Amino acid sequence: MQKYPITFSPLKLGKFELRNRLIVPAMDSAMCEDDGTIGQMAWDYYGSRASGGFSMVISEIAAIDERGMGMPGQPRLYDDIYLPGMTKLAESIHAGGAIAIVQLHHAGRETLEAMIGETPYAPSVLPSPVYRETVHEMSTQEVHDMVQSYIDSAVRVQKAGFNGVEFHCAHGYMGLQFLSPRTNKRIDEYGGDIEGRATFHNRIVAGIREACGEDFLIIIRVDTVEGRIGGLPESESIAFARMMEKAGADAINVSAGTYAAWDVIVPPPDFDEGWNWHGARKIKDNVNIPVGLAGRIAQPGIIEDILERGEADFVCLGRASIADPSLPNKMKAGKTEEITPCIGCTQRCMSFNDHDTLQEGDWGVSCIFNPFSNHRQEMQYGPAEEKKKVLIIGAGIGGLYAAQIAAERGHDVTIFEKNSANRAGGQFLIAAYPPFKQGITRVIRHYLHMCDKYGVDIRWNTEANDDLVREFAPDVLIDASGAEPMMLDLPGFDSPQIVQANALLEGKHQLTNSALIIGGGMVGVETAEFCRDYCEDVTIIEMLPEVATDLYLTVRDSLLKRFKEEEIDIYVNTKALRFEEGVLYTEQDGQEIAFEGYDTIVVAVGSHEHKVFSDRDSLAPEVYVIGDAKEPRSALEAIFEAARVAISI
Repeated sequence: MQKYPITFSPLKLGKFELRNRLIVPAMDSAMCEDDGTIGQMAWDYYGSRASGGFSMVISEIAAIDERGMGMPGQPRLYDDIYLPGMTKLAESIHAGGAIAIVQLHHAGRETLEAMIGETPYAPSVLPSPVYRETVHEMSTQEVHDMVQSYIDSAVRVQKAGFNGVEFHCAHGYMGLQFLSPRTNKRIDEYGGDIEGRATFHNRIVAGIREACGEDFLIIIRVDTVEGRIGGLPESESIAFARMMEKAGADAINVSAGTYAAWDVIVPPPDFDEGWNWHGARKIKDNVNIPVGLAGRIAQPGIIEDILERGEADFVCLGRASIADPSLPNKMKAGKTEEITPCIGCTQRCMSFNDHDTLQEGDWGVSCIFNPFSNHRQEMQYGPAEEKKKVLIIGAGIGGLYAAQIAAERGHDVTIFEKNSANRAGGQFLIAAYPPFKQGITRVIRHYLHMCDKYGVDIRWNTEANDDLVREFAPDVLIDASGAEPMMLDLPGFDSPQIVQANALLEGKHQLTNSALIIGGGMVGVETAEFCRDYCEDVTIIEMLPEVATDLYLTVRDSLLKRFKEEEIDIYVNTKALRFEEGVLYTEQDGQEIAFEGYDTIVVAVGSHEHKVFSDRDSLAPEVYVIGDAKEPRSALEAIFEAARVAISI
């Protein structure tokens, strides 16, 4: 019996039938070419989601004219030169058994003159609150022309073999700029009340239907929550959905947020999974066409529950589809423990084109927990040519992942871990203790399950040393032993009032009424929030000008908002000097500042490597060092290094 019967029931969408209710929504991938054409990387990326079981794949934002570009490398639809790549993309999605859709997009004011070579176009003169550049208010004729550009692009999409289009009317782009009372101040036929502001959309949808026929899908992507004061009210989003149905749309795809409310578009872990289901339900209750829902949805049980409750007809698994392209197939087969979990961390999927955070050779959207998810040719692997005896030191996140991949390739893999089985994950497990970090335990459970599946021998309570490794005689030694938290070498820091963050999180020190945290990086700020559950007074000091700079912007912004609500104080440009008689003395802007009255001083200033071996390189024919054992960094580096080593041996 199918465990998720609603999820895997078919859905009639226009003239088509979806094989299940799981959809890949449009998301930037950085897998297309710089010139806007689409090549092998994108064909493989999107095709893998179709063959992974998703019933419909909506490819990323495609510009309907040259002024509509919102980012480099964005696909383009305004010339026939883009047709060959688009045609092969449609073929790759169809080959996997999925419906193929292209998202029609125009950035409007949400772009830069440097990007498009001229002043950005918009319905009104109001600049973007993000880019803050002067915009060109379109004339009535220019709006007429843009309507036709949308229609022409849809015709080109149909010619390429796609089954339909999604008209992007959300996230602050042109569709929402016309729709929202916040951004549309026009007094011609394209402005005024909701009917006037929706004239733009009505003409586009009606025009596409006339030009492309009844067998061509038209989906409307719409915000129910704009996330900005004075934005589109709920009553108008419902009215707009009804208008789109009357105009000829086949489905409404519910989303939320704008560029200036990025955390609503890409919800951080403190948002509930499927948090916007109320908005979807209100639209669903008022239209007779299928309604989809997006918004941090990943867990199979929650997917089924949303559909069973009737909150939506299909669900969009954005980041979850990045984490595991085969999520539907695994879910249908009852192999949920094999699904790479998405925990909403955004540590890799939202840094897909940031060379400062990516490792050499890495590019394109991917998942911190699954470096192979983007299907780049150089990141694929098969069985090992020669079976080797592999020994991994440490069952932290990097060690577990290296073991999984190496064992899957056919190697004989053993892990030595100094702690017991309930301490698997190492530093990564400790990171699960602050609020909103529970998802980390799902990742560790997943890696342990995969190691068990592929026969990894994990020897718990086994502390490695030179002699033990020599006796084991591995062909390959992978040192994933991690690092140790640092303690500041300052006067008075041997006081029992001063503890390391890790020791505190592990329950080795009991909090009372107040805590001061030294260090405002990821560990420091998350520890501060942990302390707030126990302490009335929590303060962070950081020697740099800002805190939490190593968190993705939506996660950081959400955390800092909570800090205000929780009354956690932050002092930046503040350096610890000494601890005397219960007082922490610091330097701020050249002046000495004293912090007194805190029961506990918590040090969260990073880690340093510790040596497990005296002569590591002599212990095996092949020796590799990954993660914090190589250099204290984040889980991202540890996992990606683990992957690269495991596919190289």
